[in-house]
Amino acid sequence: MPEFSVIVPVYNVAAYLPRCLDSLLAQTFEDYEVVVVNDGSTDESPAILREYEKKDPRIHGISQANGGLSAARNTGIRAAQGQYFCFVDSDDFVEKDLLAAGHQCLSQTSADFISFDYYQYHVQDGSREIISSGLAEGQVYTLAQHPEIIVRLKNAAWNKFYARSLFQANDIWYPPGSYYEDLGTTYRLLARAERICFLHQPYYNYLVDRPGNITLQFNQRTYQIFDMIQMVLDDYRTLGLDQQYYEELKYLGGVNILECLKKTRSCADLKADDAFIDAAFAFLQEHWPEFPACRYPILQQKHDAIYASPRKLKAYLRLRRLRRGK
Repeated sequence: MPEFSVIVPVYNVAAYLPRCLDSLLAQTFEDYEVVVVNDGSTDESPAILREYEKKDPRIHGISQANGGLSAARNTGIRAAQGQYFCFVDSDDFVEKDLLAAGHQCLSQTSADFISFDYYQYHVQDGSREIISSGLAEGQVYTLAQHPEIIVRLKNAAWNKFYARSLFQANDIWYPPGSYYEDLGTTYRLLARAERICFLHQPYYNYLVDRPGNITLQFNQRTYQIFDMIQMVLDDYRTLGLDQQYYEELKYLGGVNILECLKKTRSCADLKADDAFIDAAFAFLQEHWPEFPACRYPILQQKHDAIYASPRKLKAYLRLRRLRRGK
């Protein structure tokens, strides 16, 4: 059984896949496997994967009909043999000492959940900026003693190591067919982690502005943000933790809904904008009627107060549309 299983979902990323796989094969730590799940790609990704399978026995390719990111990750989890899981998106790439750093941390702490810093990599000019949690490295945390971890942690699956037992013992899977699947999964895993650690070196390169990236666009799937937040709230309620972490969950729900409200700027249909704004504030009112008031500041950017008010936001979107002559 290898120490690490790196799970890589693949869908039509032929232009990026070689760099991703090369970065994984360049690791200085050797006890790992790479489980690559081809999720019904229609480009050259399957051919590239076959070439890499021939090149290195640590790469294990699996092909399936297209089912989405969650389905591909779940297939990887089922096939993985490692004691710890790490997810890498196939358009991103990692630093060569990622797994060595994970191994060292695990040897020193026996952590079951590790989060590490990462680079936001700008494709257009090749620049990088470090994104850090700000929590102390080398310390073993528990969520009960440090509830602010919910606030400081990034939703993403990919800048973390997880003990396989967090998934298997708790029957946790990524929700198939869902947008925002990381939000719906990361915090359920965190709630069950007993030893949480942080690494303050950036070991992952996240391509923040890749051409074709649709994460900043508004569409009907944006509504699934409510489903994923509700999944987390229901889980914490089942565990008896919803009141203990009320303020932290309010922050988590609030900032994620706020980011989705900002996507309404890309929508050309004011009726669609209004419908989503109404749904968002109905959800917030149901769960946190005092929003945006919170122990942790939800409104952090210059114009966030606009997006935190349905009246102001609707007025702003109409004015913006008028100025653009639409």
